Amino acid sequence: MGISLCVVGATGKFGRAIISQANSEVKISGAVCSDRNPNVGKTIDELGLPWHGTTVTGASHMDEAAADSDVVLFVSKPEADLTNIPKVTALRKRVVVGTTGFNKAQAEGLSSMLKSVPAVVSTNFSVGANILFEITELLSRFNHLYDYSIIEEHHKLKVDAPSGTAKTMLQVLNRDSKFPVTVSDRTARPKRMDGEVEVVSLRGGGTPGIHQLVLSGEHDMIRVEHLAFSRASMAAGALLACKWIATQQQPGIYSMKDVLGLSQP
Repeated sequence: MGISLCVVGATGKFGRAIISQANSEVKISGAVCSDRNPNVGKTIDELGLPWHGTTVTGASHMDEAAADSDVVLFVSKPEADLTNIPKVTALRKRVVVGTTGFNKAQAEGLSSMLKSVPAVVSTNFSVGANILFEITELLSRFNHLYDYSIIEEHHKLKVDAPSGTAKTMLQVLNRDSKFPVTVSDRTARPKRMDGEVEVVSLRGGGTPGIHQLVLSGEHDMIRVEHLAFSRASMAAGALLACKWIATQQQPGIYSMKDVLGLSQP
């Protein structure tokens, strides 16, 4: 049996990719964007996407757009999400959040908002990227032998840096406070010191997303890379998360580890 999905941020690049991959298992029942977006009032197929008859709705009518949906997926902007998510949780809808760029205070606010419903929050829905997180956790224990660097590359219009995926990799590495100092610019700190981890962001062209974990030792190097050919890899994972959360009854915030069955029992 399929589910009904409302996509918030539907006219953005990632929102369009998600809608393009929807199939008989996931029906697009709502599409939301900013009230100022020129696509408000158009049908999704007028934007060159499937799902004839689904109309793009402004965020001020979020309640109407989400009313017939089993799950509401947010791939928008942090400020907008913090305004709109309470409208959805008030309807007792299940929520999936793929928006990145939340600062610490915003992330805490998001967590508070989502406690009352089943929700998945992820900085990267790609199955491959989540395998990278698992590998990162495995390799984090060798900090006495290697220096660690995270390198991420994205298209030139990405609005946050470092990427949410890079931040997640850093969190995984630093769960035991192994790296108290994060260095993103070597200009003022040219020499590598103990307890440092480098996080480097590159922006250019249409790069969809490349993340590397580099372990540099005295005599060898380990380099693990995830390269997304397109947003399709993340879109497929996002739809997987939506289908999974639709089956969950217990309120709380889940991750892609739960979706993929990687969490410890």
